[in-house]
Amino acid sequence: MHINRVKVRNFRNIDNIDLNLQPGSVIVGENQSGKSNFLHAIRLILDSSLSYNDLQLSREDFWDGLSDGTPDWDPMANREIIEVSIEIVEFEDDKQLLAALSSALVAEDPPKAQLTYRFGPVDTGDEDPADIPEYQGLVLGAGDQPVSRKLRRHLHLQFLPALRDVESAIRNWRSSPLRELLEVAARSLSEEDLDNVKQAIRDANSQVNQLEQITDLGHKITERLIAMIGENQAIETELAVAPEDPMRLIRAVRLYIDGDAHRPLSSASLGTLNVLYLALLELGLDSRLADSHIAHVVMAIEEPEAHLHPHLQRVIFRRKFDTNVAPRTIFVTTQSPHIASVADPRSLIVLRSGERATVAATAVDANLTESEWHDMARYLDATRAELVFGRRVIFVEGFAEQVLVPVFARALGMDLDKLGISVCAIHGTHYSSYVRFCEALKIPWSVMTDGDVNNSGERAGDRRAAALLEILGASGADPAECGVFVGETTLEYDIITADSANAVVCNETLAELATGSSKHTIASWGNQAPSFDDLMAMIKAVGGKGRYAQRLCLCEVQPPQYVADALRYLVA
Repeated sequence: MHINRVKVRNFRNIDNIDLNLQPGSVIVGENQSGKSNFLHAIRLILDSSLSYNDLQLSREDFWDGLSDGTPDWDPMANREIIEVSIEIVEFEDDKQLLAALSSALVAEDPPKAQLTYRFGPVDTGDEDPADIPEYQGLVLGAGDQPVSRKLRRHLHLQFLPALRDVESAIRNWRSSPLRELLEVAARSLSEEDLDNVKQAIRDANSQVNQLEQITDLGHKITERLIAMIGENQAIETELAVAPEDPMRLIRAVRLYIDGDAHRPLSSASLGTLNVLYLALLELGLDSRLADSHIAHVVMAIEEPEAHLHPHLQRVIFRRKFDTNVAPRTIFVTTQSPHIASVADPRSLIVLRSGERATVAATAVDANLTESEWHDMARYLDATRAELVFGRRVIFVEGFAEQVLVPVFARALGMDLDKLGISVCAIHGTHYSSYVRFCEALKIPWSVMTDGDVNNSGERAGDRRAAALLEILGASGADPAECGVFVGETTLEYDIITADSANAVVCNETLAELATGSSKHTIASWGNQAPSFDDLMAMIKAVGGKGRYAQRLCLCEVQPPQYVADALRYLVA
């Protein structure tokens, strides 16, 4: 099964979004961008734990942009509607799902189902048009027929809120994921097994009550109750290790950690408890699927990275996104690049706060080949998905640019973190797939690339820019107007020639790194820039571009013009 489309209209800060989805969806975005509201919209359709009353929204749940600006404007008096719908595909081989979704089918070959939550006015037939109409929230299938709770239970949605109290959830019998596992285990026990447990409990209780001090304490408790409220109202008490009923004993079973030490859950770290909770939840859902109590699991997980080490984040969610491990539908909201880095890039959804409403974009809309998608997955994994968390992105060729661009930004009075600009090195000049990826996610971008003058005096960077614009459908346009900025030669030489003060700083930096005769060579340059070949040879001699850039970024240097233009383009 696969939820391939979600539409949300007029719900909280979401105006009208229509998203194509992959089997696992990773939703990223800034605070207040609508991630939690997006998950709650899906819950309104699928979460059978929500009661009828939970489905009844209020005027505060309508998108603010509907208002006409008057203080007393009421969306319900204006008969506005909140609507959320999902399309479900790829369930033709699952007879249980086919039967469950029969009332929601909108196509049969291949089958496609649609479920809709609608909060709108109810036609009572006798209302005054001047009155605020009665509203009702319902989950509907095909032909706007109400969907039964049984169907919603078959499509089981498991919601995991952010910052959940895992220890309390495991201890509480009603909410504990351990409950399902214990009940399944108990049902498989034979009568003989239960009788043996009952006798063992009886023997243990008898041994305890043979201890005089324990027996006396039990009598004292009863006597004190009689003294307080009289014989007619007092209850008789007895101390025991556990109830003799085996089923009650099983319900009282507690989970301990650290092997023979039997330490309580309270001694575990919050991260360990979260991992334990996810493991118990998986086991319980597997059991319910195996017993056909549910037909499919949809997991909606809100910011699960809290308290989890980055390695654990990647290991756990690499497994959860693997449909070969468990065929489940997963929605995850996250602020963690580590979780986003192990997801299929096509599954990424970016939400951001627009002027009046949430703006949404899906990576799957990027026009990339299969090999380019694989390249993108490896890139996001290696860089921990920094790209998708930026408000804006500046693409650079390599490490030297990556460490120096923030220095240039400070020289221009820019704080890249405050501006939400990510500097992403692609370690090459193959920009097109990264740019198209950003275009699909509606992330503003700019590109910096070296001029790379050849022996004929032509700049390879100009050809590179023209080829990129052709791919983007902007052939013949001015590269700078489209966000592509080309240097004169290469970054290192463009820096030293950009400003007379830069030449002094660059030569001093090289001198610090140099040894032997190289120091004398640098000293002979004085405060002037050497030739291109001499500079590049010296940088190589002192350890390469990366080492030179790391040392140079400790100094104050002015940016070359094309770098300044690339940065200003993003904040214009």
